[in-house]
Amino acid sequence: MAGLHKLFAQFFWSSSVGGTSRHWASWNTLCMPVEEGGIGFRSLHDVAKALFSKLWWNFRTKQSLWSSFDFGIDETIHNVHDVTLDGEWDVDRLFEMLPEDLAVYILEKINPPSPQQVLDMPCWMLETRGYFSVKLAWDYTRRRDEPRTAYRMIWATICHQNVGVVYNLTRNVSLVFRSETARTTWKYFLSRAGIAVEGLTLHQAIIKCWTANVCLRLKPVMQALPSCAVWELWKRRNSMKYGDVVTTSRVIYQVSSSLQALVIVRKPGMEMVPHKWQDLLAMMENFTPKLKVTKVMWELPSAGWLKVNTDGASRGNPGRSSIGFCIRNENGDIVKSVGKQIKETTNTVAEAKDMVEVEEMMQLMNGDNYTVTHIHREGNKLADHLANYALDHGEIKCQQFWHLDAQGRSWFASLFMAFLMEALFYMGFCQSRQAQQQSKAYKSLAMSR
Repeated sequence: MAGLHKLFAQFFWSSSVGGTSRHWASWNTLCMPVEEGGIGFRSLHDVAKALFSKLWWNFRTKQSLWSSFDFGIDETIHNVHDVTLDGEWDVDRLFEMLPEDLAVYILEKINPPSPQQVLDMPCWMLETRGYFSVKLAWDYTRRRDEPRTAYRMIWATICHQNVGVVYNLTRNVSLVFRSETARTTWKYFLSRAGIAVEGLTLHQAIIKCWTANVCLRLKPVMQALPSCAVWELWKRRNSMKYGDVVTTSRVIYQVSSSLQALVIVRKPGMEMVPHKWQDLLAMMENFTPKLKVTKVMWELPSAGWLKVNTDGASRGNPGRSSIGFCIRNENGDIVKSVGKQIKETTNTVAEAKDMVEVEEMMQLMNGDNYTVTHIHREGNKLADHLANYALDHGEIKCQQFWHLDAQGRSWFASLFMAFLMEALFYMGFCQSRQAQQQSKAYKSLAMSR
C-alpha cells in the first residue's frame, strides 16, 4: 500500500506516474478530511481496515462454516438463550461470565428474550438503526487530527474548490505571503480594509479577514478576499515557472476583478460596481437596497367565470398526502370546496393530482374555456388550509361559507376584509382626486371673474 500511495502522490503532483516535482504536502496529510487539513482523499490503509471490519462483522453475525469454525472453539455462549433458564435470566451464569455491574444492569433493565428459539439480532452501535456501514467503520478507525474552524471555512467559501486545494497545499509556503509580490498584494487589500499586515502570519491574516468588523454586506467579500489572493498568487507562481511574466499590478488587478464579479453575482441590484478595491468598499458600505413590494391577494373572477384554487400537501415528502381545492363564483361565494387524503406521495405529485381532479370536474360541467395561473401562498390560503385540514382531521366538503371550519371561515372573512379595505381606499382616493379637481376649477373660475 505504501508503494501505491507513492504512485498516487507522483501522479497527483506531476500528472504522470514517472514524473518528478516538489510535493507541497505529504500524502498522509492530503488523505485527511478537509476540516482536518486535508483535501478529502482516503488512505488505502484506512479503507482496508474498514473493509476488514466488514469481513469480521459478517463472520460474527452470519451463519457459515468459517464462522462456526473460528468462534465455535473457544466460545461457550452462542446465543442469548444460553444464559436463560425457564424463560428467566440465569442469574448464576450471568454473574459467572460478566462483570458484576453489567450483570446487575441486565437483570434490572433488560427483559429476558421470548421463549421462541430465535437467533440474536446483532446491532452495529455506531448506526442508529443498528446496520453495519463501511463508511461509519472507516470514520471510526481512520487516522484523525484536530478539526479547525479555519480549514472548514476555507471549503465553505463561495470560491471554486480548486482554491480550497491550493489553500491546503500552500498554507506553509512563503510564496503566497512572504514574497515581495505577496506582501504588496496583501498590504494593498488589507490596509484599505482597516487591517494592519505587519507582523501577521498567513493564518492570522486570513482569520483577520474572516472576522473583520465590517457591515453585513461586506462579510462575504472579506471572506472571499484571502481565497482570491492566494489563488492569483498561486497562478502567478505557475506562470513564472513556465517563463511568463506576471507583475504585481497584474495580480492586484485580477484579485480586484474576482471580487468585483463576486459582488455583481451576490448583489444583482447593484449598478456600476466599481473595479477599484477602495471604491468597492465605499460603495458596499453606503449601499441601500431597493425594496420590491409585491401585492399578493385573491381576486374575484370575471363575470360568468368560476375560479378554482388548488393546493397539495405531503407530510414527509414522500409521506401522508392530501389535496384541497375551492371553487368560487364572480361574487366570491363558495360553490364547492374539498379537502381529502390521497395515497402517500410527494408534494409535486399531490399538486398534479389536485389539478387532474379539478380538470375532470370541469369536464363534467361542460367547460372547455379555462386559464391556469400561479399564485403565491398568501393568496391561496383557503386551499392550503383545506389540504392540511384533511391530513389533521379527515375529509371535508363544503357547499357554502358556513360549512367551513372556524379557521377556514376566519381566513375567508379576512379575504373579504381586504377587499373592503381596498375598495374603501380606492373610493377615498377617487373622492380626494375629485375634490382636488373641483377646488382647482373653483379657483380658476374665481380668477377669471
